[in-house]
Amino acid sequence: MEIVAQACPGIFITDSLIDQGVSFFMSRYATGVDQPSIQSKEYQDHLSTNGFHPLVATTMTALGIAGVANIRMDSRLKREATRWYLDAIKMANEAISSPKDVKADSTLIAVNLLGLYEATSNDATLMGWSNHVAGASSLIRIRGMDQFSTPAGQRTYLHTVGLLTMNCMGFGLPIPKFVHDLNTEIIKHLDTHDPRNRFFFLHIKTIDLRARILNQEMTLLQDMIEAALELDDIAINIFKDQTRDWDYDVVLCEKRPGIFEHFYHVYHTAIAAQTWNWVRYNRIYFHDIIRNSILMGFAATPPLLVGARYHEQLEASVRTLYQLQSDILASMPQFLHDVSGRESNRVSEDTGDSQIATPPPDSPPASSTSTSPRSPPEPKFVPKSLDQNFRGTSFGGGHSLKGSGSVKDRVPILRVGGGYSTVWALYVAGAMPMASHESQDFVLRCLKRIQQEFGIAQAKVLGRSLQRMQILASSGELPFRICPQYLPDGPEEPVENSCG
Repeated sequence: MEIVAQACPGIFITDSLIDQGVSFFMSRYATGVDQPSIQSKEYQDHLSTNGFHPLVATTMTALGIAGVANIRMDSRLKREATRWYLDAIKMANEAISSPKDVKADSTLIAVNLLGLYEATSNDATLMGWSNHVAGASSLIRIRGMDQFSTPAGQRTYLHTVGLLTMNCMGFGLPIPKFVHDLNTEIIKHLDTHDPRNRFFFLHIKTIDLRARILNQEMTLLQDMIEAALELDDIAINIFKDQTRDWDYDVVLCEKRPGIFEHFYHVYHTAIAAQTWNWVRYNRIYFHDIIRNSILMGFAATPPLLVGARYHEQLEASVRTLYQLQSDILASMPQFLHDVSGRESNRVSEDTGDSQIATPPPDSPPASSTSTSPRSPPEPKFVPKSLDQNFRGTSFGGGHSLKGSGSVKDRVPILRVGGGYSTVWALYVAGAMPMASHESQDFVLRCLKRIQQEFGIAQAKVLGRSLQRMQILASSGELPFRICPQYLPDGPEEPVENSCG
């Protein structure tokens, strides 16, 4: 495995801007650090890079400068970010070639950050991101069961598999067997009551179901419907018996720019909002399969599905699809800072159905500025982040772990997807076959703002895909499939081992 990139001319950059890039990274993409003793050999070996392994420090710098460059629209900074990115790729390839370093936490974290760099900077294609995800998945296979001995290893495994699952969805491939094998060990370290961990395993089952249908391993319409309903039941119960921090308010308001209907949602934490939307886009997958299976069964001669049950299920799935889309769109005003994130949570127990609240006067979101000793200085330029406008401060650096393990290296604790999983949920809400032009236009406006105001270039790629879907649908060229192809032109030719 080797990471390949094109060269870019280098330019001089000041130390202060390097510090700003690292600080931007820590404020945007991380919730903190795994911190060994500052007297430890691992920390002392890397004093010149603030205790971080040089490979991790280089990728952090590249990603931080890229983020600043995107929001400032500064071509000089973009070139400099690319130079750091190329240095990081060279260092990563050296680590991958080492029998020892290929299994190090720092190597896997760095490769994941390279993928995050592509999502931040590449507004032309998803393939750069996809290739890094494939590389990271190869690393977790090589690392084996020993990777779960540290908190960083556990978290990074979960992060990598989450990205791999999305990659496999794009290519219509099942989750590799080695992931299922490794999951028998990671589950021992997880709090399986945590909705994030419940979703982790649901997501894998979702992609495996889609792959079985797409690869014609499952051909009976009744089986497809029953399998999707079974997974939907798991999804519905993910938030059962959780604390109030996982609930949300529905706030009624006048319809205005930035709000799709006459209401919006307010969540206590960004991780709650993200997890709800993860579950919602998976449920869109399920009910698209159910709806399309029933329509295909009704259209056959003679009909393959008969009886009131299927008519009732079709109506229920249509209602559910519209509700799931509406809920995702209603979460966007808080992500995009269009409303206050300080609403109090008042939600009916068990069901997750929200009570109605009235909007409070808008006020700026609270922010946390605490830093650990030896942390890089705070950036002078502090743009918006998708996870800032929330009342709760527990962003969640990943999944809830039961075991502690030993902290060996100073590594960043990544926020889940850095907001990118939020972008995919938004895209699916616009790409689902039943989406109206009005809802798609709203999604396109949100994607454009995410790219321009939050510096996530991947939003531009998805915006173009959604516009392409609109063109195909209006011309009647969008094919009918039981499993919709949410990326309209289909996945590009997968790289070797694109799903591990």
